[in-house]
Amino acid sequence: MLSTEDNETVTRVGPGTPMGTLMRQYWVPALLSREVLTDGDPVRVLLLGEKLIAFRDTAGKVGLIQNHCPHRGASLFFGRNEEAGLRCVYHGWKFDVTGQCIDMPNEPAESNFKTKVKAVAYPCTERGGIVWTYMGPRATPPPLPDLEANMLPDGDWQVNATLRSCNWLQGLEGDIDTSHLGFLHFGVRDPEKTIPRTFDYYTIKERQPRYEVVDTEYGAMYGPYRPAHDNQNYWRIAQFLFPFYVMIPSFVLGLQVMARVWVPMDDEHMMFY
Repeated sequence: MLSTEDNETVTRVGPGTPMGTLMRQYWVPALLSREVLTDGDPVRVLLLGEKLIAFRDTAGKVGLIQNHCPHRGASLFFGRNEEAGLRCVYHGWKFDVTGQCIDMPNEPAESNFKTKVKAVAYPCTERGGIVWTYMGPRATPPPLPDLEANMLPDGDWQVNATLRSCNWLQGLEGDIDTSHLGFLHFGVRDPEKTIPRTFDYYTIKERQPRYEVVDTEYGAMYGPYRPAHDNQNYWRIAQFLFPFYVMIPSFVLGLQVMARVWVPMDDEHMMFY
């Protein structure tokens, strides 16, 4: 069990927090690609405690920009997405996907003030139906994570996102907890009525798994094991990858290529991809 202090450290993700600073060193899933349409309506995004606005410009590029217009603070969610930029409805200031102001219709024609105004915006890229963003300090972002499930050709993958009302660690730790399967999911199953030498059989027959954990360069690998047949053990091996990725064991090896991502929206909500 974590102490209250340690729990606060690992679950607070806003700007300036230790965990928020760490997570901003990585590319982070921001939303699904299908949620933003070319010159379509802006989309609200809550990510690592920051309120942001996503939009796809005329050229198909995705921008992720601060919620409030830097002029008078009006929400850019109500802005007009048009002609390669997002235009604030209050005074018409227009911003491109980099956050640069590219038009100030309420300024005299000879004014160059627009070149001096830039909203906070985070670079975005897309892969596997997900819009990824980098919110960290590096001038050159790190590579995208080479997760096998996110590198499959079109037609071979599917992706979904689900909002959950808990912090990111509560979601993630439940995902890699294999012991709860025998109680929460299979609690009423009779082991004598399952097929021997199957996942269900071993999980229900032995509800007290033992564990082995190995630290890795990318996070940790763990394997719970249960007695099986012929003096063998039944293993279920899972991976945790920094900062919030999980590869859980499938029922039968080789049938699935899967990654599960637990992205903090704020300290009490997360998006599960």
